[in-house]
Amino acid sequence: MKLGKQITLGFIAVILIVLAICAGKLVETVDKGTYQIKQAAITGTMSAKMTPGIWFQFFGDIDTWPKAETYFFTKDNDTKGDVDTDTSIEVRFNDGSMCKISGTARIIMPTSPSQAISLVTERGHKTYADVQEKLIKPTLRNVLRSTANLMSARESYSERRLDFITWSRDQIENGVYKTQEETKKVKDLVTGEETWKKVKVIRTEGGVPLHEDNPLAGTGIVLKNFEIKSFIYEKKVQDQIAAQQEARMAVETAKAEGEKAKQEELKAIAQGKKDVAVAKYKKEEEKIRAVVDAQKEKEVAELIAQKDLEVAKLAKQAAAETKQKEILLGQGEAERARLKLAADGALGKKIDALVKIHANYADAYAKRKVPSAYFAGGGSNGISNPDDEFARFMKMMNLSIAKQLSTDMTIKQGAQTK
Repeated sequence: MKLGKQITLGFIAVILIVLAICAGKLVETVDKGTYQIKQAAITGTMSAKMTPGIWFQFFGDIDTWPKAETYFFTKDNDTKGDVDTDTSIEVRFNDGSMCKISGTARIIMPTSPSQAISLVTERGHKTYADVQEKLIKPTLRNVLRSTANLMSARESYSERRLDFITWSRDQIENGVYKTQEETKKVKDLVTGEETWKKVKVIRTEGGVPLHEDNPLAGTGIVLKNFEIKSFIYEKKVQDQIAAQQEARMAVETAKAEGEKAKQEELKAIAQGKKDVAVAKYKKEEEKIRAVVDAQKEKEVAELIAQKDLEVAKLAKQAAAETKQKEILLGQGEAERARLKLAADGALGKKIDALVKIHANYADAYAKRKVPSAYFAGGGSNGISNPDDEFARFMKMMNLSIAKQLSTDMTIKQGAQTK
């Protein structure tokens, strides 16, 4: 083999070896969920690739950044991705109480190349860890401490817990609140005593809170899903809060019992008024019923009296009619009797009377006592025949009766024809 050819092959071999060694500096791959920032090897020009894929490195310096990560500020590592160290944030409330707050926040990194490059060149954050330590952590710490300074530990534990979370989220998005100091009269809910105290309050304008400059503004970084997991109060604060809660509960219980007693009193009064109203209504009802019943009885009595009157009138009319009828009947009977008497002179009755009279005399004569023997004489002092005596007696009686009855025993002319 000629020398020239050997030199050429050697040169190619060297080039291949150099390319093999430098291959990792020629191209780079952007994985999903990340972006890369490159500083050119010779010019130092900064560029960024925000989408997944291969791009040319050309021996430039490249750093890989996550597009989004969860930031933990917790006391333990009970969540996947958490670190096994205490990264909770310690705060002090306006009553001097200390507390460690644990939570998480989702860090959304810049989405445009210019913001991603500015974060490195202008703000000096060369790595993601540097962003966490020098930007995210101080921002969250300032927000939580600012919020804690606006209330007491007991308030954060109970009635203002939601305010703490809401105010913290607002300050993360817009910057910490501008505050001012005011002296207010504060009432102790346990003892009931009122004392004057200087406290920090949020400055507002037109009812809208005022904010300091937000350190995240212009970085393209956004904190989302801010969550507070726990408030870990120091032991003496926990005991104090427990005692205050117990005392407060006792106060609330007493108030509730007092309110209950008041309500029961009002209920009793209302019930009494109701009972009086019901009793009055019942009496009015009884009165109305009595009036109605009396009116009913009166109307019934009037109807009965009217009925009786009508019946009496009808009875009177009936009696008058009956009387008139009886009079007419009597007059008719009298007229008939008169006419009958005028026609035969009561001959039938007279005859009946004579028959009865003679029957009685005949009966008496038949039952008379007579001697078993008598003698007929011719002289005036002699005993006459009893039959003759009876005959003479009967003749005399007949004449007497006929005279008394004025009986005309003769048959009048024209009596048989009519």
